[in-house]
Amino acid sequence: MLTACGGGGSGGGGASFPLVPPSSGGTPTGSTPSQDHVQPPATQPPAAQPDNTAPVVTPPTCAAAVPAGAPLTAISAVQGTGHISPMASQAVTVRGVVVGDFQNTGTTSVKLNGFFVQQLVPDADPLTSEGVFVYAPNNGTRVAVGDYVQVSGVVTEFGQTAGAGAKPDSITQIAGTTPTPLAISICGSGMTINPTKITLPVADESTLERYEGMLVEIAQPLAVTELFELGRYGQMVLSLNGRQFNPTNGNATATHAQNLLSRIVLDDGSSVQNPNPIPYLSAAGTDGTRRMGDTTQKITGILSHNFGAYRIQPTVAPVFTQANPRQPTAPVVGGSLKVASLNVLNYFTTFQDGTNSSGQTGQVCLLGTGVATDCRGANNLSEFKRQQAKIVAAIAWLGADVIGLMEIQNTDVATNELLAALNAKVGANTYAAVNSGVFGTDAIKVDILYKPAKVQRVGNVVLPTGTDLADYTAASGRPPLAQRFSAVGNNGGFWFVVNHLKSKGSCPATGDIDQGQGCWNLARIKQAQALNSFVAKLKAQGENDVLMMGDFNSYLLEDPTKELEAAGHESLLKRIPAADRYTYVFGGETGALDHAYVSASLVSQVNGVNAWHINSDEPTALDYNTDFTTDDRYAPTPFRASDHDPVLVGLNLAADAAVVQPIVSASIPASAKTGETYSVDITEATPGGSTTMTSLTVDWGDGTAATTAAGTGTVTHTYTAPGTFSVVVTLNNSAGQTATKTGNVTVTTTVVVLPPGPPDLFFSEYVEGSSNNKAIELYNPTASAIDLSLYVVKLYSNGATAPTSTQALSGSLQPGGTIVLANAGATSAFKPAGTFDSGVANFNGDDALTLEKSGMVIDRIGQVGFDPGTEWKSTNGASTLNQTLRRKPDIKSGDPNASIAFDPAVQWDNFPIDTSAGLGSHTVN
Repeated sequence: MLTACGGGGSGGGGASFPLVPPSSGGTPTGSTPSQDHVQPPATQPPAAQPDNTAPVVTPPTCAAAVPAGAPLTAISAVQGTGHISPMASQAVTVRGVVVGDFQNTGTTSVKLNGFFVQQLVPDADPLTSEGVFVYAPNNGTRVAVGDYVQVSGVVTEFGQTAGAGAKPDSITQIAGTTPTPLAISICGSGMTINPTKITLPVADESTLERYEGMLVEIAQPLAVTELFELGRYGQMVLSLNGRQFNPTNGNATATHAQNLLSRIVLDDGSSVQNPNPIPYLSAAGTDGTRRMGDTTQKITGILSHNFGAYRIQPTVAPVFTQANPRQPTAPVVGGSLKVASLNVLNYFTTFQDGTNSSGQTGQVCLLGTGVATDCRGANNLSEFKRQQAKIVAAIAWLGADVIGLMEIQNTDVATNELLAALNAKVGANTYAAVNSGVFGTDAIKVDILYKPAKVQRVGNVVLPTGTDLADYTAASGRPPLAQRFSAVGNNGGFWFVVNHLKSKGSCPATGDIDQGQGCWNLARIKQAQALNSFVAKLKAQGENDVLMMGDFNSYLLEDPTKELEAAGHESLLKRIPAADRYTYVFGGETGALDHAYVSASLVSQVNGVNAWHINSDEPTALDYNTDFTTDDRYAPTPFRASDHDPVLVGLNLAADAAVVQPIVSASIPASAKTGETYSVDITEATPGGSTTMTSLTVDWGDGTAATTAAGTGTVTHTYTAPGTFSVVVTLNNSAGQTATKTGNVTVTTTVVVLPPGPPDLFFSEYVEGSSNNKAIELYNPTASAIDLSLYVVKLYSNGATAPTSTQALSGSLQPGGTIVLANAGATSAFKPAGTFDSGVANFNGDDALTLEKSGMVIDRIGQVGFDPGTEWKSTNGASTLNQTLRRKPDIKSGDPNASIAFDPAVQWDNFPIDTSAGLGSHTVN
């Protein structure tokens, strides 16, 4: 069989590219060889003309016998007129000229494990192909291009797409079987068959089937229109008349169906996945690339058909012209202020392997306000560092004074880490963040960075409320984020609104299905309407100049973008030349999903706009990922930092009167327990301008008196009754202005505090050391042996209410004896004799542990159902992070209160990180 021709992968970005999906086949017609391959009749498309200018050549004589069970048959008869051979599963003998040699050479040169042979004289039927693939693996007879060969074997089909309703798209081949082994004889050499010329576009989906397995040539200028699988399978998609645009972007009149008929896949003649080196790049080093729009004037090779596409396996190395070179610097947009937006492609500081950027293990990502879900973005710390370097380079090279971010983890931790890395590159305090916090219900959010030397914030960030919020977030859970700014120098003001509308993917089976603008178009229309309403309310606060930017997941001529324009907002990308109006490539079609819209009053203050094509034009293989990477072309440059291009706008803001408003930001936890200490952390409290702060209070929403705060820092409260309460942090200044930060907290009833029980097994030592040096010791304080089968130890990670790991104990423990459960990766110092490796010893400082007997908690470390951030810490320095804790000698029984606040200093003595001397023994007074 023919091994994979570099096709068939699936994934984001439209990984499978059906060129002309095959029809259901056809009825075989004549199969007798004739002297001429006649021209197609007038009713057939003039897609190809065989070159018959060469003189007729008499084929060499083949001395090898034709096997009795495999009659001599014309290749055209084997191929037939349909997609599937009419002689499938039959033994045949064919003769022809080797036109493409793709035999493997051991393991050093892996190609297609065979060769293509074409009959010397075409038949009279224009619908039959004269070429066929010969699957000749392992030690098959070596052939060369120009050899005249006789091949005996069985007709088979390879590469058929599976699944209900799949159309036949396999390639016909001759292969050996156990009863009928492949037999190859070389009858002569030095023969030439001129390539058959093919022209694009083809007329319909079956046109190219008549050339399957033949040497062909496309002598038309073709452009690169898709690179998603270049690094994975060594293939790209080429198209006629330049790169192809999405029909709803407004660049061309071609439909999606017409685009499919004007393209061909260029493969690499190899079945190797993750080829090394990656083919067709412009250079061997990390500067090498191949960009959308690059062109080639001629493609010569064998037309193959499998994995959903017609593809050319080149017999002559194609030559590319870099028609779309990289832009080494961001486009010049002028103006006194530059504003940009950039999709940062799932920038998460918690990774898919359960670690985070701080090196902690056993971590989980949070979806919006606290539901555990899978992490996105980097798989591990190594990938994250590569991703961060690229994102930082992109932002630094953009040089924007204000930048909106999409697809950043829904926590200020990720934003602040990106901010720190960015300032480390461009200079301390160059950029600041707006402290947007956690909002919405998705794992990702939008956020804003800005240069305090260029703009000042006017008041807090603003989110939509009421119907605007409900209509915008119903589909995606991602609200827009607005911040009012004023320019340093002339106080020119504007609202900056960052957006990320519902994507076109994850299509439903019914309802809001794809009707020409991708799935969820109705949802995006509703989001655009909600955005218009939200912007109108922003204007009512005294500033009419509004700039909306972000990933709108809609092309230029689609309904959601029309909604925004109908409300009086100019689509700035329409100021760019049509050929540059794009930020994204999907399925081989280019278009703009990232936009900039301005209110009518801001139109005249826009100096320039452009998209910086650092991402969409580049091969996916050049990004930060290390999976499927054997030829690593990574470089810490902006190129392929993301999959979306950034958009940049230059503004010349008109002078305004100075506007000062106070700002307050705070972290408001979403859950609490009655009787416990609940903390709100005020991270920002700025009265604004020359005003002074007259009050800063926290209203807990439960009818109790508000708490006064002196400034930034932690404010605490204890709820006495369960319920959901609105927590409001309010700052008032001397000008009578007010800033508020609001969040909801759900309070549940805590477990009644239990007194210590009678002496029983309890935790006696806790080690949270470097790397995997983690262990937990249990001690028997009683005068009798303990049956350990009655006990289990449970680990609760990151505030979880259900155990993430459970260790059942077994055997017995003598009076005064200890048992140690250690991380499997801990060093020997943390594994005294008798230690058991256990998954519960995979904790971090913010994880809780319980010891249970017959289903009842009898001891704990930490607080189940509460995440303290990084650690439980006491004022005396005792901490569950990077320390060893040893139970005080006067503690003789466990603490069964697993759901109340935990203070490690109450019952534990603390020792430096990686202290192991006490493990394996314990004493009590």
